[in-house]
Amino acid sequence: MEGSEELRETLVEMRREVDILRTETTHANLLLSALDAVLCVDGDNDPFAGVFSALMPVFDYSCAIVLVERRHGDDSLECVASSQPAAVGSIWKITRLFGKALSGRIVTTVSDGGPDECPGDFGINLSGVQPALYLPLGIRNRRGLMMLLRSEDQPGFDRAHVAVARKFSLLASHALAASRANQTEAESNRLQHLTEQLKISQEALRFRANFDALTGLPNRTHIQELVDDLIRAADDDRKVAFAFLDLDDFKQVNDHHGHAIGDELLRQIAKRVKSEIRSTDIFGRISGDEFVIILNPVDQRSDASALISRVRSRLKRPFRIEGVGIKTSASIGVALYPDHGRDYDTLRRHADMAMYRAKSSSKGGVAFFNRTLGRRATEKLSLERCIRGALSNREFRCALQQKVDFCTRTIVGFEALSRWVDQSGAVHAPGEFLPLASELGVLDGITHLIVDDLIQHLPELDAKFGLATKYSINISAAQSMKMPFMLKLAQRIYDTGQAGRVVLELTEESFAAIGPFQTHVLPMLREAGVSISIDDFGTGYSSLAKLADLTVDELKIDRSLVSSIHQRPRNQSILRAIESLGSALSVSVVAEGIETLEEQDYLINQTRLRLGQGYLFHKPEFIADLIAGDGGTRLPERSLAKPSSSHAA
Repeated sequence: MEGSEELRETLVEMRREVDILRTETTHANLLLSALDAVLCVDGDNDPFAGVFSALMPVFDYSCAIVLVERRHGDDSLECVASSQPAAVGSIWKITRLFGKALSGRIVTTVSDGGPDECPGDFGINLSGVQPALYLPLGIRNRRGLMMLLRSEDQPGFDRAHVAVARKFSLLASHALAASRANQTEAESNRLQHLTEQLKISQEALRFRANFDALTGLPNRTHIQELVDDLIRAADDDRKVAFAFLDLDDFKQVNDHHGHAIGDELLRQIAKRVKSEIRSTDIFGRISGDEFVIILNPVDQRSDASALISRVRSRLKRPFRIEGVGIKTSASIGVALYPDHGRDYDTLRRHADMAMYRAKSSSKGGVAFFNRTLGRRATEKLSLERCIRGALSNREFRCALQQKVDFCTRTIVGFEALSRWVDQSGAVHAPGEFLPLASELGVLDGITHLIVDDLIQHLPELDAKFGLATKYSINISAAQSMKMPFMLKLAQRIYDTGQAGRVVLELTEESFAAIGPFQTHVLPMLREAGVSISIDDFGTGYSSLAKLADLTVDELKIDRSLVSSIHQRPRNQSILRAIESLGSALSVSVVAEGIETLEEQDYLINQTRLRLGQGYLFHKPEFIADLIAGDGGTRLPERSLAKPSSSHAA
């Protein structure tokens, strides 16, 4: 999940940069429009007529007035251009705000910013309390300014307007020179050079805003624009395929060979794919190792399959980068327009779903979206909303299942299990929500609720089952690697003063590699007195050397090895080996999933195991029900009845 958070932060930063680039491109287009108005005029035509039109969409002004010093040292200004022709030729006094603009500053006002005195009736109401923006201008040895006014009921000009005004000020000065019909050749050349530079900058900005800098492919935003245009021009008889490509294990390339080789691999992948698709198709990169291909057009699904298969086969050929041979593949999901969606977002989402189905089946696979997949995705989205709501409403509760000594029929402990009780009172088993909760990153919150529920009822449990009873809490492999979560959990357990009675059950994956859990968390748990159990033992890939170093307190044999043990000789041999291992390491061994009397009898008569869990002895109960029930520290006779159905705790 940490990688997911980093990816989300990277995407947000990329979108922010694209937004900035698009704003700069808009500014460049505005300036070029204004320049065209200056340069493309004949004779005595006023170039500011076009300039005012170019500025209107951005500044949304009600009146524009250009004032220039009449003579050097004179304290009055002459109106040489205006959006209100009647104002041209009028004389204005230099006010305080006019003086700031003449000195080269850009000035904005929200109110009380308009001209204090208007020298005439220009066909509009200049009240002196309108929002105003003042731009400094210059021509030869004279100073000037452009005043943009809004009506009283409009908001003032903001920073974005000021940013555009700074870029426009120089161009407006040249426009003023053109309107005075006395440009020198040097001024004309300078204006032409400025135009060329702006056009070059505009092209560079357009590329940066729309294309990926590494591969030169269209980026996420530009791809969406291209697809939107394509869909607008398409009809229902025209089919388009949207393919989502995700490189398999690309992170390993960066980790093992470095980012430079990873970047070059992305460039070469882009070249290979481009060589296989048609000129009418669209190929772009939307994130680090994710690409999309829009196949346009395709007559039928088989056409898309053939093209995608060709791309897939080409990508499987090894790459040679700086003497390093790299093998890669891409999992590909495909959605069709209009069958699977009529807009970009829907097609991308459905192709993404199909890609994940392909990746879950086999890396390098291809899958097409279908309605069944869509229905499952809708159900998953609904369940996701429900799980998040249940966490906010604290609907997750602790259920306890007994751990027993089946020889003496004594209860020695309980395992804390998660149950979701929704607002209608329905109880959801862990298999219905824990996998998705882990995927969503909310499993930590659920675990904290279960622990809180257990600790809250601990005094009542102690009164009924005694202070010697231990309580086991399940921790996933992913959780064990999260330092903040484990530290918070350890502190919560330590604060109870009962850490010596708590057992943390972790799967073998948690101990597979040296990491934060083993180097930091495990020693702290040991010091606090918390016991450690390896859950589902026998189904993972435990290293015996690591097992000896870890000095765990308990091994819980997975129920797959216990089920029908009396009829499975190979499992019997494995069970005896685990029993011997536990004895050699002085580790308790617990058999999970005991459901029948035959299984129990085999364990009693053919092994030295004494501890077990299962429906034969006890089904998980909510704490309140357990406390209110008639169960004691010994198993009731009725618990030995064979259960009528299997279970998933």
